[in-house]
Amino acid sequence: MDAAGDDLLDPEAALLAALSGLTVHDASPPIEPGMPMFPAFDGPEITPVLSHDEVGVAANHLSLAEHTGSHVDAPYHFDRDGATVDQLPADLLLMRPYKKFDLTPEDPQPGQELGADALRRAADRAGFALEPGDVAIVEMGWDRHWPEGPGEHTRGYWGQNMPGLDAGACEWLVGEGVRAVASDTAACDNAVRDGELGAACGHVHWFLPRGIVIIEGLRGLARVPATGLLLALPLKIAGGSGSPLRVLLLHRARAAADAVSRRRAGRSRPACR
Repeated sequence: MDAAGDDLLDPEAALLAALSGLTVHDASPPIEPGMPMFPAFDGPEITPVLSHDEVGVAANHLSLAEHTGSHVDAPYHFDRDGATVDQLPADLLLMRPYKKFDLTPEDPQPGQELGADALRRAADRAGFALEPGDVAIVEMGWDRHWPEGPGEHTRGYWGQNMPGLDAGACEWLVGEGVRAVASDTAACDNAVRDGELGAACGHVHWFLPRGIVIIEGLRGLARVPATGLLLALPLKIAGGSGSPLRVLLLHRARAAADAVSRRRAGRSRPACR
């Protein structure tokens, strides 16, 4: 067989060709001092230890919690017998199909727990069905509360106020066979209002104890379509309860443009109360 035929059968060449047709969305915030955090954790510190002016090279010392920025919660975070982050399969979040549940039409509020019906409505609007092994991404539109966002962003608001998911929603996602549940809030299923924590049914019962990891702190989900691929690799922290992630969402550019157009066409403001 000639070289061209070999290329057609080469899985690496086929993968590279497929990737070249995808758009990459970086869903992670920069790790920096003063960034929004869940209130249980201190923000990161970045201290220069070498500088170009002094020695001709640059290097920093990092001090940060495992649950900083976009990050993964390993089962051990809430389950004493669960896998630590270094025990997770290396390919757990490597090029996995994602399905995005856009819950912004529900107008979610701090402390509110959304149910399985809200997830099903989002799936119906987007025209997809979950399949075993998918990563379920829950979009609350909560990155608008980051410091540079258009929403309320007093110091600490993003980490101390957020909607979440009720037990029925968590149970439904587990029943659909997801491998991970991700969100653009600081605590995914845990609904929080003014620092008052909710039931966190996913953390406590439905997700982590069943080996389903949780990804938190995503950004820019409005700019990606409802389906695509997720790529994220945690640090291999011995005994770690979690790890920061660089989360990349890969998708077809046309699909993203169509998703934005549909959202703008169907956007409506909630009635005044």
